[in-house]
Amino acid sequence: MKINLRTILLKSLPYLMSIAGGIVLYTGAIDNAPNGNIRDLVINVSASLLSIPLVFLLYDYTNSRVNSQMRRHMADSIGDKLNSLMLNLITVLRESMSVRSKLTVENLNRMLMWRASEISRRIKITPSVLEKLHACHNELDGLLFHNSQSDVIGAQQVQILSSLAREITHLINENKFHKNRHLSAKYTENIMSRILDWLDSDTVAAVMLGNHLAETIGPGAVTLKDKKQEKTKK
Repeated sequence: MKINLRTILLKSLPYLMSIAGGIVLYTGAIDNAPNGNIRDLVINVSASLLSIPLVFLLYDYTNSRVNSQMRRHMADSIGDKLNSLMLNLITVLRESMSVRSKLTVENLNRMLMWRASEISRRIKITPSVLEKLHACHNELDGLLFHNSQSDVIGAQQVQILSSLAREITHLINENKFHKNRHLSAKYTENIMSRILDWLDSDTVAAVMLGNHLAETIGPGAVTLKDKKQEKTKK
Protein backbone atom coordinates (compact mmCIF):
# COMPACT_ATOMS: atom_id res chain seq x y z
CA MET A 1 0.00 0.00 0.00
CA LYS A 2 1.40 3.40 -1.01
CA ILE A 3 1.93 5.79 1.90
CA ASN A 4 1.15 9.45 1.25
CA LEU A 5 3.51 11.44 3.48
CA ARG A 6 1.69 14.69 2.79
CA THR A 7 -1.60 13.20 4.03
CA ILE A 8 0.07 11.78 7.15
CA LEU A 9 1.69 15.16 7.88
CA LEU A 10 -1.58 17.06 7.50
CA LYS A 11 -3.40 14.63 9.79
CA SER A 12 -0.60 14.79 12.37
CA LEU A 13 -0.27 18.59 12.34
CA PRO A 14 -3.11 19.34 14.86
CA TYR A 15 -1.71 16.76 17.30
CA LEU A 16 1.82 18.13 16.97
CA MET A 17 0.61 21.71 17.50
CA SER A 18 -1.35 20.66 20.59
CA ILE A 19 1.70 18.93 22.06
CA ALA A 20 3.96 21.89 21.24
CA GLY A 21 1.45 24.32 22.78
CA GLY A 22 1.25 22.23 25.95
CA ILE A 23 5.04 22.11 26.28
CA VAL A 24 5.40 25.88 25.69
CA LEU A 25 2.69 26.75 28.22
CA TYR A 26 4.12 24.37 30.82
CA THR A 27 7.65 25.73 30.40
CA GLY A 28 6.40 29.31 30.54
CA ALA A 29 4.31 28.66 33.65
CA ILE A 30 7.20 27.06 35.52
CA ASP A 31 9.66 29.87 34.76
CA ASN A 32 7.58 33.03 34.40
CA ALA A 33 4.25 32.69 36.27
CA PRO A 34 3.71 35.75 38.53
CA ASN A 35 1.98 33.73 41.24
CA GLY A 36 0.98 30.20 42.19
CA ASN A 37 -2.65 30.44 41.05
CA ILE A 38 -1.75 31.50 37.51
CA ARG A 39 0.97 28.88 37.39
CA ASP A 40 -1.48 26.13 38.41
CA LEU A 41 -4.04 27.36 35.85
CA VAL A 42 -1.52 27.40 33.00
CA ILE A 43 -0.19 23.96 34.02
CA ASN A 44 -3.73 22.57 33.93
CA VAL A 45 -4.26 24.06 30.46
CA SER A 46 -0.94 22.66 29.25
CA ALA A 47 -1.86 19.22 30.65
CA SER A 48 -5.14 19.36 28.70
CA LEU A 49 -3.29 20.26 25.51
CA LEU A 50 -0.88 17.36 26.04
CA SER A 51 -3.72 14.90 26.72
CA ILE A 52 -5.83 15.89 23.67
CA PRO A 53 -3.67 13.97 21.15
CA LEU A 54 -3.80 10.85 23.33
CA VAL A 55 -7.61 11.05 23.58
CA PHE A 56 -8.03 11.47 19.83
CA LEU A 57 -5.51 8.73 19.02
CA LEU A 58 -7.35 6.32 21.31
CA TYR A 59 -10.63 7.35 19.67
CA ASP A 60 -9.23 6.85 16.17
CA TYR A 61 -7.80 3.46 17.13
CA THR A 62 -11.07 2.29 18.69
CA ASN A 63 -13.10 3.61 15.78
CA SER A 64 -10.77 1.89 13.32
CA ARG A 65 -11.10 -1.44 15.15
CA VAL A 66 -14.90 -1.17 15.28
CA ASN A 67 -15.12 -0.26 11.58
CA SER A 68 -12.77 -3.10 10.70
CA GLN A 69 -14.91 -5.61 12.58
CA MET A 70 -18.08 -4.25 10.99
CA ARG A 71 -16.58 -4.47 7.51
CA ARG A 72 -15.41 -8.02 8.18
CA HIS A 73 -18.89 -8.98 9.40
CA MET A 74 -20.53 -7.33 6.38
CA ALA A 75 -18.07 -9.03 4.02
CA ASP A 76 -18.85 -12.42 5.57
CA SER A 77 -22.59 -11.73 5.34
CA ILE A 78 -22.46 -10.63 1.70
CA GLY A 79 -20.15 -13.55 0.89
CA ASP A 80 -22.62 -16.04 2.38
CA LYS A 81 -25.49 -14.45 0.45
CA LEU A 82 -23.48 -14.56 -2.79
CA ASN A 83 -22.69 -18.24 -2.26
CA SER A 84 -26.37 -18.95 -1.72
CA LEU A 85 -27.28 -16.90 -4.79
CA MET A 86 -24.79 -18.77 -6.98
CA LEU A 87 -26.15 -22.11 -5.82
CA ASN A 88 -29.70 -20.97 -6.58
CA LEU A 89 -28.65 -19.70 -10.01
CA ILE A 90 -26.85 -22.97 -10.78
CA THR A 91 -29.99 -24.88 -9.78
CA VAL A 92 -32.11 -22.71 -12.11
CA LEU A 93 -29.69 -23.26 -14.99
CA ARG A 94 -29.78 -27.02 -14.41
CA GLU A 95 -33.57 -26.89 -14.46
CA SER A 96 -33.62 -24.87 -17.69
CA MET A 97 -31.37 -27.45 -19.39
CA SER A 98 -33.14 -30.48 -17.85
CA VAL A 99 -29.97 -31.67 -16.11
CA ARG A 100 -31.02 -34.68 -14.05
CA SER A 101 -27.65 -35.84 -12.77
CA LYS A 102 -26.77 -35.43 -9.11
CA LEU A 103 -25.29 -32.03 -8.28
CA THR A 104 -21.69 -33.03 -7.61
CA VAL A 105 -18.57 -30.93 -8.04
CA GLU A 106 -17.57 -33.00 -11.07
CA ASN A 107 -20.99 -32.71 -12.74
CA LEU A 108 -21.11 -28.99 -12.02
CA ASN A 109 -17.65 -28.52 -13.55
CA ARG A 110 -18.76 -30.36 -16.66
CA MET A 111 -21.96 -28.32 -17.01
CA LEU A 112 -20.26 -24.95 -16.55
CA MET A 113 -17.97 -25.74 -19.50
CA TRP A 114 -20.75 -26.51 -21.98
CA ARG A 115 -20.68 -24.47 -25.18
CA ALA A 116 -23.63 -22.68 -26.75
CA SER A 117 -24.25 -25.52 -29.21
CA GLU A 118 -24.74 -28.04 -26.40
CA ILE A 119 -26.82 -25.58 -24.38
CA SER A 120 -29.04 -24.78 -27.38
CA ARG A 121 -29.87 -28.47 -27.75
CA ARG A 122 -30.97 -28.69 -24.12
CA ILE A 123 -32.33 -25.31 -23.04
CA LYS A 124 -35.99 -24.63 -22.36
CA ILE A 125 -36.94 -21.45 -20.50
CA THR A 126 -40.32 -22.10 -18.89
CA PRO A 127 -42.35 -19.45 -17.02
CA SER A 128 -41.18 -21.07 -13.77
CA VAL A 129 -37.52 -20.76 -14.81
CA LEU A 130 -38.08 -17.17 -15.94
CA GLU A 131 -39.59 -16.29 -12.55
CA LYS A 132 -36.63 -17.83 -10.74
CA LEU A 133 -34.18 -15.95 -12.99
CA HIS A 134 -36.00 -12.73 -12.05
CA ALA A 135 -35.60 -13.59 -8.35
CA CYS A 136 -31.86 -14.28 -8.78
CA HIS A 137 -31.39 -11.04 -10.72
CA ASN A 138 -33.23 -8.98 -8.11
CA GLU A 139 -31.18 -10.54 -5.30
CA LEU A 140 -27.94 -9.89 -7.17
CA ASP A 141 -28.95 -6.27 -7.80
CA GLY A 142 -29.70 -5.88 -4.09
CA LEU A 143 -26.31 -7.27 -3.08
CA LEU A 144 -24.50 -4.98 -5.53
CA PHE A 145 -26.46 -1.99 -4.19
CA HIS A 146 -25.57 -2.82 -0.58
CA ASN A 147 -21.93 -3.25 -1.57
CA SER A 148 -21.93 0.21 -3.20
CA GLN A 149 -22.70 1.59 0.27
CA SER A 150 -20.26 -0.59 2.23
CA ASP A 151 -17.56 -1.29 -0.41
CA VAL A 152 -16.65 -4.74 0.96
CA ILE A 153 -16.43 -6.61 -2.38
CA GLY A 154 -13.32 -6.13 -4.49
CA ALA A 155 -13.45 -4.16 -7.73
CA GLN A 156 -12.75 -7.25 -9.85
CA GLN A 157 -15.61 -9.18 -8.25
CA VAL A 158 -17.98 -6.22 -8.63
CA GLN A 159 -17.15 -6.12 -12.33
CA ILE A 160 -17.80 -9.86 -12.69
CA LEU A 161 -21.06 -9.72 -10.75
CA SER A 162 -22.24 -6.69 -12.74
CA SER A 163 -21.51 -8.58 -15.96
CA LEU A 164 -23.40 -11.57 -14.57
CA ALA A 165 -26.42 -9.39 -13.77
CA ARG A 166 -26.30 -7.97 -17.30
CA GLU A 167 -26.21 -11.44 -18.90
CA ILE A 168 -29.15 -12.58 -16.77
CA THR A 169 -31.07 -9.49 -17.91
CA HIS A 170 -30.30 -10.33 -21.56
CA LEU A 171 -31.53 -13.89 -21.06
CA ILE A 172 -34.74 -12.73 -19.37
CA ASN A 173 -35.50 -10.12 -22.04
CA GLU A 174 -34.74 -12.53 -24.86
CA ASN A 175 -37.27 -15.02 -23.53
CA LYS A 176 -39.84 -12.32 -22.83
CA PHE A 177 -39.84 -10.78 -26.29
CA HIS A 178 -38.09 -12.91 -28.94
CA LYS A 179 -37.51 -16.46 -27.63
CA ASN A 180 -34.52 -17.06 -29.89
CA ARG A 181 -33.11 -20.39 -28.76
CA HIS A 182 -29.59 -19.75 -30.04
CA LEU A 183 -29.33 -16.33 -28.37
CA SER A 184 -30.70 -17.79 -25.15
CA ALA A 185 -28.01 -20.47 -25.33
CA LYS A 186 -25.33 -17.82 -25.88
CA TYR A 187 -26.50 -15.75 -22.91
CA THR A 188 -26.63 -18.90 -20.76
CA GLU A 189 -23.07 -19.78 -21.79
CA ASN A 190 -22.01 -16.25 -20.80
CA ILE A 191 -23.76 -16.61 -17.44
CA MET A 192 -21.94 -19.87 -16.71
CA SER A 193 -18.65 -18.27 -17.79
CA ARG A 194 -19.24 -15.39 -15.34
CA ILE A 195 -19.93 -17.92 -12.58
CA LEU A 196 -16.58 -19.55 -13.32
CA ASP A 197 -14.90 -16.12 -13.37
CA TRP A 198 -16.42 -15.32 -9.98
CA LEU A 199 -15.26 -18.62 -8.48
CA ASP A 200 -11.81 -18.10 -9.99
CA SER A 201 -11.58 -14.57 -8.54
CA ASP A 202 -12.64 -15.68 -5.05
CA THR A 203 -10.79 -18.77 -3.84
CA VAL A 204 -12.73 -18.76 -0.56
CA ALA A 205 -16.05 -18.80 -2.42
CA ALA A 206 -14.87 -21.69 -4.63
CA VAL A 207 -13.75 -23.69 -1.59
CA MET A 208 -17.01 -22.97 0.26
CA LEU A 209 -19.09 -24.06 -2.72
CA GLY A 210 -17.00 -27.20 -3.11
CA ASN A 211 -17.32 -27.93 0.62
CA HIS A 212 -21.08 -27.40 0.47
CA LEU A 213 -21.41 -29.91 -2.35
CA ALA A 214 -19.01 -32.30 -0.64
CA GLU A 215 -21.04 -32.19 2.58
CA THR A 216 -24.21 -32.81 0.59
CA ILE A 217 -23.14 -35.60 -1.76
CA GLY A 218 -19.55 -36.53 -0.87
CA PRO A 219 -16.19 -35.09 -1.97
CA GLY A 220 -15.48 -34.31 -5.62
CA ALA A 221 -12.24 -35.20 -7.33
CA VAL A 222 -11.63 -31.90 -9.11
CA THR A 223 -11.95 -28.33 -7.94
CA LEU A 224 -13.89 -25.65 -9.77
CA LYS A 225 -10.73 -23.57 -10.16
CA ASP A 226 -8.92 -26.47 -11.90
CA LYS A 227 -11.77 -26.76 -14.37
CA LYS A 228 -11.75 -23.03 -15.03
CA GLN A 229 -8.06 -23.24 -15.95
CA GLU A 230 -8.72 -26.28 -18.16
CA LYS A 231 -11.47 -24.42 -20.04
CA THR A 232 -9.16 -21.42 -20.55
CA LYS A 233 -6.46 -23.64 -22.09
CA LYS A 234 -8.98 -25.05 -24.53
